[in-house]
Formats: sequence, structure tokens, C-alpha cells
Amino acid sequence: MIAPRTLTPLLAATLITAGCSGSDTTSSASQASPTPSKASATPSASATSSAFCLDLSTFQVGVLAYRAGAGKAINGEPLDFKELRRKATLVLRMAEQMKSSAPPDIAEHFRTVLKAIKASSSNLKDGSTVRDVVDPLYGKKNEPAFEAVTAYECKSAGQ
Repeated sequence: MIAPRTLTPLLAATLITAGCSGSDTTSSASQASPTPSKASATPSASATSSAFCLDLSTFQVGVLAYRAGAGKAINGEPLDFKELRRKATLVLRMAEQMKSSAPPDIAEHFRTVLKAIKASSSNLKDGSTVRDVVDPLYGKKNEPAFEAVTAYECKSAGQ
């Protein structure tokens, strides 16, 4: 569950963008973060209070919302470039605040996801192909990083 003190305007905007509005936004955000794989190491207690761990669930929802929006192109649906740029900006802005405190066992995957979103969003312009926008997000090269970040969960030292 997201701690009430982390409900910032950026968090609220991300949740609304992802369609998680309503009276129970905290449970919607926590449901969006699946359980970690067994390969995930348990971070220290101080890591669980880091910017990375405090904002992780919201980041995961934002990434999911951006990928889903851009993924519409796979089915030939038109993309709303302005809206996708806005989602990417929200996700990337949050990620910049999280990056320095990312636990070592997820940091590389986290950076890969950031690069993929930057690459995809930089191609949200007329003249770009569907492949330019979608490949960084769904290509075989980056898929393991997206899976790892989506499944990652910060735990306290006692768990």
C-alpha cells in the first residue's frame, strides 16, 4: 500500500493518467505491482524508505500506462502523441528522482527501462514508424528489464 505522505500531485496525476482514479487509489496502485521474482534480493531497511522504494508502485503504474498507450500502435490504432509525451514526461520526471537510490539488484534494469521510454517518446512525432515508438518498449532486447522492474518489490529487512 502506498504511504499517504507520498500522495503528491505527480503521484495523483500518474494514477489518474493510468485510470486509477476514484476513492480507493491506494489499493489500485498497490495491485498494479505484482510480486517479485525469486531472483530479487531483499534490500536493506534503509533502502525501503528511499525515493526509489517509496515511488516504485507509482512508477510501475506510470510505465504500464505509457506502454499500453504506445502499444495501441501495434493494432493499428492512432496514437495521441501529446498525451503519450505527457505520460512519458511524468514517468521520466519521477524516475530522475528515484534513480540515485535504486537498489543495486534492480538498478541496471531500471536504467534500461528509462532509456527505452526516452527512446520511444523521442519518436512521438510525424514521420516516425510504429516500430520507432514500439520496439524500445516491447522488443526482445528490453523486455527482461521491463519484466524485472514491473515485478520488483522493495521489502524491509525483516521480511
